[in-house]
Amino acid sequence: MIVKAHHTWLQCALVALLFLSVSAAAAVQDSVPSCPFVKIEAERLPDMQIPRYSHATFYAGDELTVVGGHTSGFVLTKTAEYFKDGEWHLMQMVYNHDDGVCVPMRNGKVLLAGGYEKNLGIGQTYEAELYDPTTHSFRGFGCLDKKRTHAAGIEIDSGKVVITGNWYHPDGIELYEGKMQFTHVKETSVQRTMPYLFRTSDGDVMMIGTYDDNYENRLKTNVVDRLKGEPFQVPLFDTWQPTKIHLAPRSDDSFIGDTGQGIYAYLLPVLDSTGQVAIAEVRDTVFSLLPTACPVPMKSPWSTIEWYTPIVVDRKAQRGYMLGHCKYEKYFGKYLLSINYAKRPAELTCYYTDSIEGFGFSIPLVMPDGNLVVTGGIGKDSTFFSPSAGVWVFPVGSRPTAVAQSKLRWLWGVFIALIVTTALCAILLKRRQSGGEVHDQEQSQDQTVPDSLLTEPRDEQLMQRIVRLMEERRLYLDSDLKLADVAAALGVHQNEVSRCINYDKVHTFSKFVNGYRIDYAQQLLRQHPDMKMTHVAIESGFANDTTFYRAFKSIVGMPPSEWISQETTYKL
Repeated sequence: MIVKAHHTWLQCALVALLFLSVSAAAAVQDSVPSCPFVKIEAERLPDMQIPRYSHATFYAGDELTVVGGHTSGFVLTKTAEYFKDGEWHLMQMVYNHDDGVCVPMRNGKVLLAGGYEKNLGIGQTYEAELYDPTTHSFRGFGCLDKKRTHAAGIEIDSGKVVITGNWYHPDGIELYEGKMQFTHVKETSVQRTMPYLFRTSDGDVMMIGTYDDNYENRLKTNVVDRLKGEPFQVPLFDTWQPTKIHLAPRSDDSFIGDTGQGIYAYLLPVLDSTGQVAIAEVRDTVFSLLPTACPVPMKSPWSTIEWYTPIVVDRKAQRGYMLGHCKYEKYFGKYLLSINYAKRPAELTCYYTDSIEGFGFSIPLVMPDGNLVVTGGIGKDSTFFSPSAGVWVFPVGSRPTAVAQSKLRWLWGVFIALIVTTALCAILLKRRQSGGEVHDQEQSQDQTVPDSLLTEPRDEQLMQRIVRLMEERRLYLDSDLKLADVAAALGVHQNEVSRCINYDKVHTFSKFVNGYRIDYAQQLLRQHPDMKMTHVAIESGFANDTTFYRAFKSIVGMPPSEWISQETTYKL
């Protein structure tokens, strides 16, 4: 009996060691850099009086203000609104500014210039005016050197603003010096639409384009123009190109430097040929990738992510933010990437929301309390003819980073492992005491995670491990991939993997895997547009081209041949 008891407890010790080893291995896996996903609830402010898109949003004093844009029917609106005492107050502007230039200046006034000439996004205008928030009044005073839309502006000295960029009209650089007219400075070596403008410590301004010029032609983006100096090439842009924003970026909102100390630095979203997004740091004329604790996530546990805004910065908290949305599926939630750039490497946290009906595409703005506000815009399934009047707030101002939660998750994992170990030891001991023999099949069943553990809320940490495993090891390229294969690679029960993936009752394991395969297929088609579809299907992990076509159309909404033809043309 003593020998049997020792033998039983030895088995228990071995089982305990096994489970603790699994927990330790999971902890090591969790230490592999990955972006935490944290759920937040977006809060809705009162709607604006007029639905609008292609408008500008800024703070003038302590008042949230929106100006211009177009409203329902793609009709230009010569109105503005400011938010005070819980409601929006309507104002009349002098001119229309739909996709025009908006530059809040250090003297408290706001320069507005250019935009579409007619409804439906037709033509460009010369018109310029100033907004005075102290009197809530607009004064038309002059005209641009070139009529423009989709341009950008940045203040250099007090009262002096550099303007460049255009849309289906010649580009060039001009200067506003606080008088009634704008002065042509020089031509640019590359004509751009909606360029990024970055100041340097010597008083210069750099003009940075995306992958299209002002006539929708493909653009070589490693060339940077300057206000004063000669154009130069950026080696980083041979691999990473600035992401295209469909609204003119206001580069001062991406500023992370300190003008008092002569530090001029910005954050710029960039992407490579595969579509992977990263963050570039621009310091004077030096461009480099910002080191981050984890890659910018391109997939969440629920969908593929498309990042569509520039990075806006809360300089007090030393955090940047970028908005994203689900790229294909009918999921109307939003993703908000938080970049804690005060850390090296920078810590990333991806906030996500439930589906938000009526939420529009628009560039966010940092509020005085550190939260983010988004006004108007067009929804995912709406058009330029039906903009939103909704105003939403993301309450991120007081939220700590999510990285510190990893230790608690590890301890919780160890705690669960100890509970399971204790239960298994009790079963083994009971069977030994009853004199029964333990067969191999029964041992296998005893080591299975109890069904009671499968009824708990979804393990978000496990879901992130599943996503990371798919992205880093590309298991989806195996056409015979099974749920059990993923579970074995993670060292968990396959019911846990299934429960995580099917938790929202939207995804199945097949749909989850096919999402990765379609993303990979799109990368192949971008790089090799002449590749035969059968080869694309096999290379992407599909067993045959029939399932490939069916999955592609289900996820993307169109056949692959139609998608690749549209990919070569500009889409708003």
